[in-house]
Amino acid sequence: MDVQISEILRRLRFREQKQSSGLNRLIISHTNLQEQVEQLKKEISRLEFEKQRLERFLENESNDATGSSGTSSSDQRALHKELIDAVKKKSEYADKICEMTTVLKAKEVELAQKDGRCRELEKLTTSLQDRLTACEHNLANANRVNQSVMDENQTLQLICNTQQSKYQDLEAEFEYIKQQLLTYKTKAAEDLNDENIRIKKHREEQLKKQQEDALKPKAPVVPPHVPPSKDTKPASEPFYRVLGPAIYPSTPCHTFEAHDVEVSALCFSPDGNYLATGGGDKMVKVWNVKQDLRTADLKCSLSGSGGGIMSVQFDQSSKTVLAASNDSMARIWTIGDLITRHTLAGHSGKVMTAKFMEDNNKVVTGSHDRTLKIWDLQRGACIKTVFAGSSCCDVVATKRALVVSGHTDKKIRFWDLRSTVPNEILLDGKITSLDHYPEHQLLLCCS
Repeated sequence: MDVQISEILRRLRFREQKQSSGLNRLIISHTNLQEQVEQLKKEISRLEFEKQRLERFLENESNDATGSSGTSSSDQRALHKELIDAVKKKSEYADKICEMTTVLKAKEVELAQKDGRCRELEKLTTSLQDRLTACEHNLANANRVNQSVMDENQTLQLICNTQQSKYQDLEAEFEYIKQQLLTYKTKAAEDLNDENIRIKKHREEQLKKQQEDALKPKAPVVPPHVPPSKDTKPASEPFYRVLGPAIYPSTPCHTFEAHDVEVSALCFSPDGNYLATGGGDKMVKVWNVKQDLRTADLKCSLSGSGGGIMSVQFDQSSKTVLAASNDSMARIWTIGDLITRHTLAGHSGKVMTAKFMEDNNKVVTGSHDRTLKIWDLQRGACIKTVFAGSSCCDVVATKRALVVSGHTDKKIRFWDLRSTVPNEILLDGKITSLDHYPEHQLLLCCS
């Protein structure tokens, strides 16, 4: 910018010199014209005087013509001719004076224009000088700021180098700790396998011993009669029921590879036609399940999740899939067009579970950040957040607008959506999974 201003000033000075030279010539011409006008005026005055003198002379001669016969006609003609010449010169000089006056006025107008232009150029020069001074001042300030920024940059560079060195040291320490941890986990897994093998052998031996004891005949034992005490109170019924004998599956009816990595969640659709699986590859896959349950064909793959899938669920129409992932979000897809209809973002930790509520227009999510959130799908926003105080592992939404959540602090919490204070049940271990049997109002819990 300084170069441009210098160039403008140079051009203005050159233009001023060029126009000043023309103006000087104009002034000299104006002065010469004024001098010529003054000379012509003097000549006219002289001729006027001569004319008057001749007129007086002629008048005197005409008065003395009768009395003086000595004047010759030749002198009269000469005087008359001289008078005519003087009149012609006077006329010529008057014309010259008019021309000179016109030229003088034109030169005066041109001089006034030149003076106005010079004043404008002087104002522009003054303005540019002021701008140049301001730009020089701004440049000096910018140089000072730039120098301070450079100094700060050098300081930050030194700090960055120091932090980089610390980061490299921490990275090396992390790798060492990681190797130690892998070694420890490997040893712990081996010890656990040995312990499981030992427990399995011990259980097999106990089972064998129990079978042998069961085959031996035993005499009936009659317990002694103990009278009831006055302080003895009847035992209250437990709040849970013990299920009957379990039936263990022996052979899988169909095995197929669903994901390239581990499968962390799966769910059948309500109509039984589809199976949804979610894995650590950030994908949800929907499979067509045949009636004989011996074949499963891939129907579609639902992508868009930013983390591994933690849980999946179908809605009542079997057309929409809800999935929770460990990227702190839950997502809803439609199977027909494979479009992500909703992205439920608001948790600060990984979302462990997500379930449709009774009318399928609301969703409840439980997260590792110790909160539960209720989402309105019509508005696409969270309408309620409750703080549970412990990381949530699973939730169940009942038909009576009741939400049940299981947590790592060994508690099952029953939430009424109209209140933020839950009812709690304490178990012996952390709750890992929940399921609801609505026909008999039963809740299944794994801990």
